[in-house]
Order: sequence, then C-alpha cells, then structure tokens
Amino acid sequence: MSPRFDLVVRNGTLIIPGVGTVAADVGICGSRIAAVGETLSGSAQEVLDAGGKVVLPGIFDPHVHIGNELSFEQEAQSETRAAILGGVTTIGIMLRSLDDSYFLHLPAFRRAMDEMSYVDSVFHLQIFTEQQIAEMPDYARQYGVRSFKFYMSGIPGIVKSVTDDVLFAGFKQVASIGADVVACVHCETGALIERARNELVAHKPEGTLADWEDAHPAVAEALAIRTAAYLAKLAAVHLYVVHVSSRQGLDAVRAARREGGRVTAETITSFLGISSDDAIGLLAKMVPPVRTPEHRAALWDAIRDGTIDTVGTDNTSRRRASKRPEAGLHGSRPGHPSLGTHLSVLLHHGRRHGIALERLVDLATRAPARAYGIFPRKGTIAPGSDADLVVVDLELEKVVRAEDLRGMSDFSPFEGKALRGWPVATIKAGKLVAKDGEIVGEPSGRYLPRAEP
Repeated sequence: MSPRFDLVVRNGTLIIPGVGTVAADVGICGSRIAAVGETLSGSAQEVLDAGGKVVLPGIFDPHVHIGNELSFEQEAQSETRAAILGGVTTIGIMLRSLDDSYFLHLPAFRRAMDEMSYVDSVFHLQIFTEQQIAEMPDYARQYGVRSFKFYMSGIPGIVKSVTDDVLFAGFKQVASIGADVVACVHCETGALIERARNELVAHKPEGTLADWEDAHPAVAEALAIRTAAYLAKLAAVHLYVVHVSSRQGLDAVRAARREGGRVTAETITSFLGISSDDAIGLLAKMVPPVRTPEHRAALWDAIRDGTIDTVGTDNTSRRRASKRPEAGLHGSRPGHPSLGTHLSVLLHHGRRHGIALERLVDLATRAPARAYGIFPRKGTIAPGSDADLVVVDLELEKVVRAEDLRGMSDFSPFEGKALRGWPVATIKAGKLVAKDGEIVGEPSGRYLPRAEP
C-alpha cells in the first residue's frame, strides 16, 4: 500500500549538511519527515512545488535576545514572526535574570514560547550570582536547560560582568551536570574595556560607528578567550565562544584548540555583512562592535578554514526611539534586529566570498544543533527529523526594508541594501507557515527541553 503524506515538497534540490546536494522530494506526516526520495509515490493531502529552488533544513539561530524592549511575551510573537519569514525555525534564547532565581521566571518564559512563538526554542541561562550557580543542576533537571552563559565584561546599564572566580565556579558546576552541557561566554576583558571606554569618552565626545571599535579593542576579546579557554580546560567543559568579532579573537580560538581545549566558535551575520565604515552609522552599534573590513575578511577566512563553527545573529531588537542614534556615539544604545535577514545575509555574502552552499547551510543548521544537543531532531533533512524546512530562491534579489521583515523594529542594520537569496516558503512542524513574504499559518513554536544523553 502506498504511503499517504500530509505534505510533500516536490522537485526541490535538497541541501543536507554532511550529505550534500540531493534532488529529491520530502514527504511529511504530522510534524515529522516521513520519507526522502526521488519522485515519492503515494498520495499527499498537500503538495508544495519547489521546482528551481533549494530546500534547506530550518535555520537554527543559536544566539537570540528576546524581551529587551517590549515584554518577553510580545517579542516572543513579533520577533519569531520575523524569524519564520526569514527561514529561521528554531532559536536559542539568552535568558536574563540579573539577581533572581530563574525558578521565578522560567514558567512564564516557557509558557510564552509554547503559546505565542512561531519557532521552537532552547534556553541558555545567563549566570550572575552564586545562587544561580548553585541552582544550575536543578535548572537542568527540571527544565532541560543544558547551556549557560557568562559575561566576562558587562554592558553598562544592561548587563553585569562576572569575575574570573565566579566564571570558574560556574564552569565547574557545568562540568558536574554532564559532559554535554555547554558554557557560553561573552569574551571581553572588563578592565581593558572600561579603560578604553573612558578614553573614548574623553578624547572623542562626538564619535562615529568606526570610533566605537576603540571602546572594545580586539585585544580585550583575544585575552578573554585565552582566559576562558584556560579555565574551561581546567574544568573539562565545552566552551562556546559567542559572537567572535576579530582577527585576534580567531587567533585565540586557534591557540586554545592547539592546546587541547574543546572550543566552539560562533560569529554573527552582522559581523559578516557590515563593516565599521558602513553608511548605516550608529544604527549598527552593538557589543562587541562591527569592525573594520580587515576583521570582516578574517571572519570569512575563518569560515573557509573551519575556525568558525556556527553563525547566529545576537538579535537584540530595538526601535529607533530607544536606539537613539541621534544621541551620538555615547548616548545611543547597542543592539539591533537581525533575525529576518540572517539567512539572506549569509547566502548573499557567502556567495561573494566563494563559500560553498553546503558549508553555509551547515553553519546555520547542523553545526549549532549539534553544539546544543538537538541534532538530528533539528539541523538536517532525514526521516524522523522535525519537518522544519525552508525553500530558498537563490536568485531572488530584494532590497531590505524594515516593514517587510515584520518584527517590532522600525529599522534594520541592512536597511536599503540589496541581498540575493531569500526564503520563499517556510515549513514549521509540517505546516506551511510563511510564503512569499507573508504569514500564512499559525504559531506552532514550542520550548524544547534537552534531556541528559
């Protein structure tokens, strides 16, 4: 008896990390992929013709901030709407509680992602206090959290730093929970950053985006990576360095690996698509900063040689009114939206730098899914995997406009730029949710607890 599928994606060219380019159909039953093969036989309730297009696993953005401007609940809907239109079907959310136990907040965070989100999610808890360190095993046990984030240098008015002793204690607690648990670290050396910021204020009270790099020198990133890697090796934990931004930071990652450290390195699409001389100016201000073209070129070389493992966004959505670019270098706030352009920036600039399509897809799907323990449920196209797919027209060129991205922000750091390679359909949990730049389905996102392997 021929199988009956709920949905078949026909005539597409599948890009499957670790497998390659495959001309095949994808048959879906319920929320899972049931079959992959040439000209699948059997009936289908619905057919999506992907002829002339490529079909990718749903994109997993491992580095997203939600609820920095509007409520967590509001942004859980608005920002994941932008994500699904951009081909992103799973996100890793950096949750923040500066002082309280996460047990006071996790139920509401989880409920928001289960009820309002268009995408699935995993949580990375930002750790600041001794109480939070003590409770980490219970966060893992009760909520399936298996990744924790530490800031070696905070952001004034937004987030606090942790000292090296707290970082090391956190690493040892990570190791006690399990070998699969990940320690994510924002690597900048706080004392160097503070001095550099003070000097910039004194000498350049009216500065530009290019000057902002002076407040976050590359040496501060490199030194922090070396420190974190040393402590992580002593504690025997998997170190995940978020948003590597500089040539010196990349060199520090390479050195840590040569010394036997287990280090995963992430960069973000803003660093790959924007340089500090960009005309967008302070709308692109973030921490760490977008840097000179030389650093940007080094990041692309690191993608080519394998130093960079994953690509995310560090999405921190804001509106112009709170971003305040008119307040100048020292008055404007860091952070900008990137979810809606994540895949297109990677495809557009990756092609310009001669990076193979399979490599680009791996960076945004399988690699982060492996790092965070949700592969092969996510990050591939295979029977049994979640039916999260994105159909991409590699030749479709569009000019970025914030209103088309459908998030809460009224600007994009890529505003006015033409990008080639856009999603034309996104399937989430076996249902067509976005098509031709419009939402056509309902939110179906869920929080994904990660169990001990």
